Amino acid sequence: MISIPTPASFRFGLTRCVWPASPPAPRIMTPSRPRSSLPAALIAMAFLAFISLGLPDGLPGVTWPFIRETFDRPLGNLGILLICGTGGYLFSGLAGGSIVRRMGLGVVLTVSSAAMVASLATYALTPSFYLLIPAAILGGLASGAIDTGINLYGARRFSPRVMNWLHGSWGLGATAGPLLMTASITLGAGWRWGYALIALILAGMAVMFLVTMRRWEESKDAGGDGNGTATAIAPFTDALRHPVIWLNVGLFMVYCGVEMAAGQWLFTLLTRQHGIDVGTAGTIAGLYWGALTFGRLVFGQVTARVRPLNALRAGLAIALVSALLFAWFPTPAVGMAAALGLGFGLAPTFPTLVSLTPIRVGDAIAPHAVGFQMTAAGAGATLIPGALGWLAQHLGLVVLPVWLLLGMVLLIGLSEFAERLVRRRAALARTA
Repeated sequence: MISIPTPASFRFGLTRCVWPASPPAPRIMTPSRPRSSLPAALIAMAFLAFISLGLPDGLPGVTWPFIRETFDRPLGNLGILLICGTGGYLFSGLAGGSIVRRMGLGVVLTVSSAAMVASLATYALTPSFYLLIPAAILGGLASGAIDTGINLYGARRFSPRVMNWLHGSWGLGATAGPLLMTASITLGAGWRWGYALIALILAGMAVMFLVTMRRWEESKDAGGDGNGTATAIAPFTDALRHPVIWLNVGLFMVYCGVEMAAGQWLFTLLTRQHGIDVGTAGTIAGLYWGALTFGRLVFGQVTARVRPLNALRAGLAIALVSALLFAWFPTPAVGMAAALGLGFGLAPTFPTLVSLTPIRVGDAIAPHAVGFQMTAAGAGATLIPGALGWLAQHLGLVVLPVWLLLGMVLLIGLSEFAERLVRRRAALARTA
């Protein structure tokens, strides 16, 4: 079980946050069964699902030049597909808790994975560019539902260590997808066969969810209330009134805005602002994502020995120092090392916050909370890098290191404020 620590003080680099000593707060709506007691097969299926989820995410950047040539479309039409996919993802993420409440998690995962296969198959077979628009929407809806469903299940049933590794496995899929597509194109099969191959792999995931549909439901064997019944999911309106949820929404939006802004603009900043050669800058941009994936594997092991909240704080401290060094950028070597440190330090944030969600808001509200968080994550990953691009056009690329530093300060502030609010609500509950 995970409990919320109450140390007297914590240190973040140069900033010290001091709390008055108090007795440990009680666990808030923790799962009734130890998370480590889950069958290994179910954990393995979750890992395979996250690897499969990562496969399509990096494909547009590789395939768009060829799709554009096939259908004779202007360069900017990629934005149409990205907006449609993001819109579908945001909608299904926001409604994810209500959908799971009505249909059950097993049904949602099965139907959504089948929809993802249909979306990829449309890309592989379409005779017209315009059919890619509903395919992008369908893919976004499916991806958002699967992402929300797996994260919800993991938040309730998996330890923070497993959650870090789970999100690290997504990075493996996000790396493998473009490599598979590149191989298909360079070997002469073309981009359509690349999409067909990814669709075939995800069809295996859909079959896996279909066969194991009943095992994903909340039951005595998987948690629930311990009496063979599922934990009741609270109404949507209860989630809207919970203040911690809105702090978490801000956390996820800022976090993904920092992570994706660094990933999307790092190469441009290194080459145009600091004069680093294209080959070196491209390597560093790729290693940033590698550091993020590696960090999740490392912090997954760390959370087995220290409290997850302390691991989160350590990661944020590393990322804050890295953001400071990146803004300073005294030499190219220091700046590039700072970029890798930023990726490594950010690594535990997303999975640890997801894992702490049921503890902070309670099992009954967690399905809605996870859905809200996935929606905020998608919005931050889309809107903030886009806004930085507009600002960079008018103010220069200096806005990126400024945002990274500001974003880290916001992340630490929101995280600490959310933790204090959780403790305050727990104290009020004890005295009520």
